[in-house]
Amino acid sequence: MGEYYKDIEELYKIYGYFMQKILTDPKVGPKLAKSGIIIKWIYTDPDGEITIDLKNPPEKEGFFGSYYIGPCHLKEDVWSKQSADHSHRFWHGLENPVASVTRGKIKQGGKINAMLKLLPLVRPMFQFFPMALKDLGYEHLIVSRKSS
Repeated sequence: MGEYYKDIEELYKIYGYFMQKILTDPKVGPKLAKSGIIIKWIYTDPDGEITIDLKNPPEKEGFFGSYYIGPCHLKEDVWSKQSADHSHRFWHGLENPVASVTRGKIKQGGKINAMLKLLPLVRPMFQFFPMALKDLGYEHLIVSRKSS
């Protein structure tokens, strides 16, 4: 098992809450929805997947997209595979997405250009992940940049 999550259920609980936060945010949500793509994140250690549908109308009112925890029926436009620990550090703003791909820490496929268009939206989302951890009582999982 990885450094941060005891099992996939814990990861799903945290990431589900995080997805809810970003997909209902009035600043980030509409910008994400404009991408019109379906993204699948595949995690290892623990193994799981989360899909965000920004192509079809949201299933819930007040959301700018839908998300699915675990395997789902949708065919993704782009996918990204990485360890859950790498993703955890990424959403704290501690991993560079382009460097992570070039170093093989993240593998991607599908319409990569569509995913690249979302990069400017990533930085504003970094604030939501530690807030989600705190809201759920997982303050001990908040990671800060180590000072040199």
